[in-house]
Amino acid sequence: MLLIGTAINWQLALRLMKLLRLSWHYCKGFKTIGMLQMPSVVCERIEKIYDRLLQRALMKEVVYMEKQREELKRKKVKNTKAYNLFKRLTEFKAETLRFMSDFTIPFDNNGSERDVRMAKLKQKISGCFRSADGGSMFARIRSYLSSARKQGMDIYQSLHRAVRNYCNMPLLSAE
Repeated sequence: MLLIGTAINWQLALRLMKLLRLSWHYCKGFKTIGMLQMPSVVCERIEKIYDRLLQRALMKEVVYMEKQREELKRKKVKNTKAYNLFKRLTEFKAETLRFMSDFTIPFDNNGSERDVRMAKLKQKISGCFRSADGGSMFARIRSYLSSARKQGMDIYQSLHRAVRNYCNMPLLSAE
């Protein structure tokens, strides 16, 4: 029984993933032609499909958990991971789909993950930082370089400017 319940939700999860990717590609297309947000007609259609997929997935999980409760003869059964995911996607629908209404918001959080990845890699290779000051300096330099990259500045020029800066002027400005 476990495989049947999860197989159905895998299909629904894949459909949801395809819907989100399709909406992201729509956003990229609309952005290339100069629009700042997706047309409301397209947004509403995607939201309607999103809601319908999540409702079906939640209902399937509720039925599956009810069968588990009956089989185990308990009053309550622990929520499945799929149920918790679908419930969060329903509760945080506006945040999940915000990339459609504002094209400056990224589709994913890879930028944030990339910022942390280098520090974790350095820590993994060397085992640790020699001192708290060393870790702090590493984090400041990485943060500065990440901010420069996000603002579209040349990394080498930004480093050169930081080394030359003796007058304590703001290094990253809106020039």
